[in-house]
Amino acid sequence: MMRFGCILLLAALLGVACQSEPQTAEARALARKHNLPSSNGTHNELTLFCDRDLWEEELGVLLLEHLAKPMDGLPMAEPHFDLSRIDQDAVSSLTKRSKSILTLAIIPDSSSTLVLKNLWAEPQLVVAIIAPTQEALIQRVKASLPEVIARFDAHDAEVLARRIASNQSATIAPSLAQFGLASMVLPKGFKTTLQEDGLAILREDTKKSIQYLLAWEQPWDGEQDPSQAILTRQNELLSRYFEGTQDGSHLAIEPRIPVVQNYEELGGTFAYLSRGQFRTEGGFGGGPFVTYSYVDEAHGRVLSMTYLVYAPSMKKRKVMMELESSLRSVRLR
Repeated sequence: MMRFGCILLLAALLGVACQSEPQTAEARALARKHNLPSSNGTHNELTLFCDRDLWEEELGVLLLEHLAKPMDGLPMAEPHFDLSRIDQDAVSSLTKRSKSILTLAIIPDSSSTLVLKNLWAEPQLVVAIIAPTQEALIQRVKASLPEVIARFDAHDAEVLARRIASNQSATIAPSLAQFGLASMVLPKGFKTTLQEDGLAILREDTKKSIQYLLAWEQPWDGEQDPSQAILTRQNELLSRYFEGTQDGSHLAIEPRIPVVQNYEELGGTFAYLSRGQFRTEGGFGGGPFVTYSYVDEAHGRVLSMTYLVYAPSMKKRKVMMELESSLRSVRLR
């Protein structure tokens, strides 16, 4: 049985979502944006408003399998989201300020999935999944999870891009401008270490990591699937330009761990996404990489950008999210 506090919470959500068009949640949030408090939490953190009796049944297992599954391409298992669960009657003004909230509840004669931005804080994304019975809730969660995960990922990427943009270089570095970029959100600390025609390498050193951005272009005939050619060329460049600390050593894509590849459309441009790990051939050390390869049909080329992170003493999920947000911001002229 759902607690009374949860009924009030979800009723409030429904009331906001069911206003006439000028009074949508988005319009209301925009109108009072400057009066909203700042949200709490960082990227990949997700707060669940879900009662224990629901969580300890099949629903909890389902959510853990999908929301906390390990991310591809990382040397150690790190979850997609760091989850924090709160009973509905324990929800407070502080917890309602979480940056990303998924709220689950049973309401008789109700069935809906609501997506609300900047409801209690800014920036914030609240997704409410409501069903009349526990079984119906489980089925609705199963059907909704892929889209829900994509929405929270996009929300994290948007927030990250804004944070990086506030501290980015004023202009695109000349080493990257040669690739015909209309825009790109690049963290300010990256400095060019190598520039050639169709190739650039940038580096940033932090207290706990060394990060590289490798950018290159290669011809494309418009017919062949370039996904394997991208990795082959990336491996060649790692071998040629990235020496290890041991004599004769160099970086290479880790062959024992499959590279996970998929594709999507970003800003009207088709892009191949590759996530994997690199290692030092003939030496020690390695880490994760993420590569975005943009298909530029007008110029018969593929532009690839990959971030590599060497950070043996730290978790890498959050920094890889930040760097991937940078790659997602790339727009071609």
